[in-house]
Amino acid sequence: MTRPGALSLRPLAPADLDTVMALEPELFGRGAWSRAIYDDELRRADRYYVAATDGGRLVGYAGLATGPDATIMTIGVAPGHRRRGHAARMLAELVGQARCVGAEALFLEVRADDEGAQALYRGFGFIPLGVRRGYYQPEGADAVVMRLPLSTRQGPGPIGSEMIEEDTRMADLDVRHRVLVTATELHELLAGPERLVVLDVRWSLAEPDGRKFYIAGHIPGAQFVDLDRDLAGPPSGEAGRHPLPDLADLQMAARRWGIDDGDSVVVYDDTGGTSAARAWWLLRWAGLEDVRILDGGLHAWSEIGGILEDGDVLVEPGTVTLSADHMPVADAGDAASAPARGVLLDARARERYAGETEPVDPRAGHIPGAVSAPTAENLDAERRFRPSEQLTERFASVGVPEADDVVVYCGSGVTAAHEVAALAAIGVPARLYTGSWSQWSADEARPVATGLQPATD
Repeated sequence: MTRPGALSLRPLAPADLDTVMALEPELFGRGAWSRAIYDDELRRADRYYVAATDGGRLVGYAGLATGPDATIMTIGVAPGHRRRGHAARMLAELVGQARCVGAEALFLEVRADDEGAQALYRGFGFIPLGVRRGYYQPEGADAVVMRLPLSTRQGPGPIGSEMIEEDTRMADLDVRHRVLVTATELHELLAGPERLVVLDVRWSLAEPDGRKFYIAGHIPGAQFVDLDRDLAGPPSGEAGRHPLPDLADLQMAARRWGIDDGDSVVVYDDTGGTSAARAWWLLRWAGLEDVRILDGGLHAWSEIGGILEDGDVLVEPGTVTLSADHMPVADAGDAASAPARGVLLDARARERYAGETEPVDPRAGHIPGAVSAPTAENLDAERRFRPSEQLTERFASVGVPEADDVVVYCGSGVTAAHEVAALAAIGVPARLYTGSWSQWSADEARPVATGLQPATD
């Protein structure tokens, strides 16, 4: 028996058409399709329709026209069942089907005044192409045309004219969606029946005490995470400013936040994910499989009208059991040899890489052979992760696609986690040098390079 509130997907069937026709006017107005059109659509070999059910009841449906350039024909969720993740799950299913049949791109039209739907599609990597005036009839509403590139083969670009073969390191929607969550999706998840733990990880070098901001206002139900105390061990010259915490201490903190085995977790901050990514990486390293970063952080949450609550949130202690080494790490020796095997990325600001300034650590400069790739360049003007195509191009320009081994470091292993997340969002695995520059520069025996060009000797 299907339990009440259980969300699931299945193929849309002719037996569903009575429900479909009852929902159609509510979802799409007087321009809705007729039963005859739907009956014809379900019989066509070049169509793929999926139904969303809640507790066994059909509450939404979506359709795809397949082909080299696939098109989403329809997607909708019944009033009263929205903001529960149905739309995102159906969209993911259609995207996956389009990829399975070899489509090179996926198109859709969305109402120009439906900002929530546009945010959902942008979160999946869709790019606006233009506006069709008066597309939706009879009301004459405008539509925004959006496109999602599905082919993983790239034309001439920063790495030359050779075509890149499809593999796990290319831009992949499903991979991006496992790293990032949009504010609209988070809103739907919080309104749904499934357990979700939200963590507030506000922190910066200039203002490490994020708790006062958390108390003043945070996403409802969020737990505060102290980066210095919860996500790092005691600092030292030998280990760096933010070494990995003891696993037992991290497990104790995770249980304090109310995490159980199998829980989904969303982490956020107000700095484009640059501190939240440390929690994302560390919890993934400790064995949690479903951890995502809120793309755009609190700014994105406010943009969709998300409310804030103040004060502490009390939760029942969780029972999660953590284990180490589920994410790849690098030590100082790995960082030293990485340029010979692959690429070593320095995620700090370019002036720190060049040795022009060093506000925190013992020596200025960078690890010989490292390439400058500042974390800030992972983000757009709205402090969201750049679209997958742009991230792919950015990392191609520093040699990532050609590298067999990618190692990333920053000042102390915090913002480098953001770079690892950006790489993971396009399917590129990377190792985090956890000690980073704070550990490297504290040892006078280790060489230091300066200037903007990588030095190899």
